[in-house]
Amino acid sequence: MIKKLISLVFAILFTFVGYSQTIPFGKGYVINGEILNTYEGFVTLRSYFRDGNERVDTAYIENNKFTFRSPINEAIPALLTINGMRDFRIYLEPTTYEIKIDAKQASNITIKGSKWTDKWNEVTRPLEKEDYNVHLRRLENWVINNPEHIFCADIISSYLAYRWDYEELFKTLNTLLKPATQTYHYLKLREREKTLQSIAVGQNAPDFTLKNTSGKTINLYKQLNGKKFLLVDFWASWCKPCREENPNLVIAYNKYNSKGFDILGVSLDVDKKMWEQAIKDDKLQWEQVSDLKLWDSEAAKKYLITAIPYNVLIDNKGLIIAKNLKAEELVNKLEELTSTYGYSISGNVAGISDGNVKLNLLLESGEKKTFNSKIRDGKFEFKGVVDFVCVAQIELPTKDGDFSFFMENNTIKITGSKEDLENISIKGSEKNDIYANLINRCNKSSNPIQSLMNDVSKNPTTFYAPLIISNYLAAYLSDNELKEIVSLLNNDAKRMYQYKLLQDYIAEIQKEEKVGEKFIDFTLPNTNGIDIKASDYIKDKKYVLIDFWASWCVPCRTESKYLVQAYNKFHSKGFDVLGVSLDKDKTKWIKGINDDGLVWENVSDLLQWNSIVVKLYKLESIPQNILVDQEGNIVARNLRGENIMTTLNQFFSK
Repeated sequence: MIKKLISLVFAILFTFVGYSQTIPFGKGYVINGEILNTYEGFVTLRSYFRDGNERVDTAYIENNKFTFRSPINEAIPALLTINGMRDFRIYLEPTTYEIKIDAKQASNITIKGSKWTDKWNEVTRPLEKEDYNVHLRRLENWVINNPEHIFCADIISSYLAYRWDYEELFKTLNTLLKPATQTYHYLKLREREKTLQSIAVGQNAPDFTLKNTSGKTINLYKQLNGKKFLLVDFWASWCKPCREENPNLVIAYNKYNSKGFDILGVSLDVDKKMWEQAIKDDKLQWEQVSDLKLWDSEAAKKYLITAIPYNVLIDNKGLIIAKNLKAEELVNKLEELTSTYGYSISGNVAGISDGNVKLNLLLESGEKKTFNSKIRDGKFEFKGVVDFVCVAQIELPTKDGDFSFFMENNTIKITGSKEDLENISIKGSEKNDIYANLINRCNKSSNPIQSLMNDVSKNPTTFYAPLIISNYLAAYLSDNELKEIVSLLNNDAKRMYQYKLLQDYIAEIQKEEKVGEKFIDFTLPNTNGIDIKASDYIKDKKYVLIDFWASWCVPCRTESKYLVQAYNKFHSKGFDVLGVSLDKDKTKWIKGINDDGLVWENVSDLLQWNSIVVKLYKLESIPQNILVDQEGNIVARNLRGENIMTTLNQFFSK
């Protein structure tokens, strides 16, 4: 394994102090250092404070010596670096350090005066003839047995974290106690934990775009199109273990490529010629990309790559299904996947009459597919393949009942009885478990509907959001509120069958809102007190969005970024915005305009809900808007989020 070296940040703060100093009043540290075998250069001291901040001090080497001095009242880790090349870990504490370093022999260093540094070296230094993996296991055991010690997170960060996935890091961090949890490295590990969670098995693989050997731009998700499984392989021509692993990849590629398997090589090379030669020598037939930035590669950062070779196996939906598969592990996994790919539903529902059972799959874009199977003694089976998570509906024969659940390409087992279909057991679908747990949690809250509303607002990209809106929330929402919450949906939510149904329903609402009627004219002053007549403002423009908003309205301020995007894209084509504020405080109104970058005309009578426009347009809530043409005809209403860009694209493409 090739471990990434710690990157260094050089001279930020210069320290000029005399040599052989003592600590004033015992409240700080003094480092008196001597460098052997060098007469010039600089030394940096990077200090890691418990609040998560860092500081880099720099001292020049003069007459083979250097000095650092600073107030301190706690023990904290630090990194001492000679000429940007040699690194030495010390722990800073209120004491005087005497340090001697041989610039040509890194192991030749003596540090006197620091009990914390002595203890760190005692704990972390390998024992004589100790195997590397044994050393790491010993450090793991030390952390487990000393969960309150301030060394714990530092040890994990320095020696162990690069080997761990999210689950192991999460489990270990949760065992730590104070003061171990009040350290710099603990805070940074918690940040790493969040990133690791985002690339854990079951999560969407982070997208990236890099160039191949010919300079062509290759995108991960576009490369995934038409494939069942894609292995993202991180390697480099200079990495011996990578080159040794390449023949195994060739075997896997040749055996499973015809079954929908492919590889995307991501090189951490810096020399293009060496990269290209390695591809040729190792007979790598699949696509290869690199930005030739070594460990600073965009893709390597997104996947937290700290050692190579390393790979991530993703399915046709972009979900991570396995990580770091080597040799036989990869072949065995591909054999399992390619032989069982798709969904398999086996049911056993007692008391059901023999006959036909239906499986309705509610797919993307409102598509519905129906499959039939025989049911005997309550038992039935379905097999097939779906491209994305969907709602599966089972219709039992002779109107015995039906039930629904979320599924992907999983092995689903259904058990229960005709008399209790509401409590039917559905196992094997992770997505259905997520949905069921959410509903159960919200039902236990004091206000289940509000709890569901909060979840959809916080997680508008989830696969279950459209179903929650249509099944639970729609009955409690006004038309405007329904349009508002549907406008928040994005990504996976937009791919769901229920999203199309919601869009169709909203289209019917908009028809009833009489799109095409004339807008109601009004005159209001702008921020300079100059009266602006709406009909005059729109007459020389193709389309104007009249936006009803206020600086105190959080949803309005959230919408501002979408308005700015639309304005910037279409303003040159004849599009404009007229902001109509329901503010009361002029200073806050103007500040809201400036903070959100609303460069278009803004007007208000500063009467809030007593404004004339409230009465003219019967406003009950904001944000609201109308899109009018230069004749004053209303051509769309209440465009929110990305719907603004979508609608304007349609109008300007006519």
